[in-house]
Amino acid sequence: MSELEAERRAHYQATVVQEALRTAAADGDPYASILLVPDDPYPLYEQVRERGTLHRSAVGVWTTTSHRLANQILRDRRFGVRTPQGEKPPEFMPFDNSMLGLDPPDHTRLRKLATPSLNPRRLAHWQPHVERFTDELIDEMLAGRGQVNFMRAFAQQLPLRVIGDLVGIPPHHRQLFFRLSRRMAYLLDGVATAPAARGVVAAIAEMTVLFQEIIAERRADPREDLISDLLPAVEDGRMTMDEMVPLCMFLPLAGTETTVNLIGNGLLALLEHPGQWDMLAADPSLAPAAVRETLRYDPSVQQYRRIAHTDLQLEGETIAAGEEVAICAGGANRDPEVYPDPGRFDITRNPGPENLAFSAGIHFCLGAALARMEAETALAALAARLPGIRRAGPVRRRGSFIVRGMLQFPVSLR
Repeated sequence: MSELEAERRAHYQATVVQEALRTAAADGDPYASILLVPDDPYPLYEQVRERGTLHRSAVGVWTTTSHRLANQILRDRRFGVRTPQGEKPPEFMPFDNSMLGLDPPDHTRLRKLATPSLNPRRLAHWQPHVERFTDELIDEMLAGRGQVNFMRAFAQQLPLRVIGDLVGIPPHHRQLFFRLSRRMAYLLDGVATAPAARGVVAAIAEMTVLFQEIIAERRADPREDLISDLLPAVEDGRMTMDEMVPLCMFLPLAGTETTVNLIGNGLLALLEHPGQWDMLAADPSLAPAAVRETLRYDPSVQQYRRIAHTDLQLEGETIAAGEEVAICAGGANRDPEVYPDPGRFDITRNPGPENLAFSAGIHFCLGAALARMEAETALAALAARLPGIRRAGPVRRRGSFIVRGMLQFPVSLR
């Protein structure tokens, strides 16, 4: 698809969708209001919950904020991320996201090949690197004027530095990779503006050429990284090069954005609850608990979509093959049937059942352990070295109903 065609399609579809959403929201449909990207979607999740465990929205999709049902659907093989015919659902901005948008058996095959690169032994190897990167970024912030945009100065930088090494991107390609990654982040947001669609199509083309060059370099000089791990599978036919390039492009993109916003949302929640921040500053070993509570209280990924592959019955409702269910993870993680007083941010909370911040079932996030480790290291170091850090102004959020995060988060370091 040409850039002009992508722009026209995005503009038309976004306009039609926005008009339909505004009409449905005005008629009182809470899920339509969520799709209009309010700063605080959590009261709207409660309105969805009031309509029942499984409710059909006026926008045409089934919705749930039930932790029990959401967990069940994510693990149910009768649902998938593609249509029953194996096609991708209509997107506002079409793209090939490799394993992230595949159902079995291709998903199973590719996930099995990528998993060893993120095993516990590899994570233990990366821990000292994450600690070093974290300290370097704090040093850079302290060398400045005392007030920074935390997202740009720290939260966006740490995961990108880590993923560059883990994937196997040579240092001389890092700057271009980082720049293209920021341009491609719109892929995760759902609705695309015309300029975003134009920019993403161009960025995908540039990133494809970049990774073809990187893969060639790693073939000549293999290391202990994702690309080097996957090359033997290409050589023996378990994976095609057309599958490897998108996987190497989009797996880091999804993992990076999840971690960026986990770190940002975690610090924001802590600073908005000063008693919780003081507790962490007094005992940075509470960082794993702070990360776990952030994942429940304000997860980076707010929604997952699943498509029924057959007619089925759920909660007394008939879902026809091809119909979509919007799993509101942000609401399910605040389900009062699972988490007492769910609107309270408390890092000493009894964890309870596993939250759905990293999905569940066959699409459970491959990089979940890495994201947790990065966020735990970051929050512990920030609490130890910058106990006086404070929010210094209003935040500006990204315009997404899927990925919840910030573009601007001004903080004062002293």
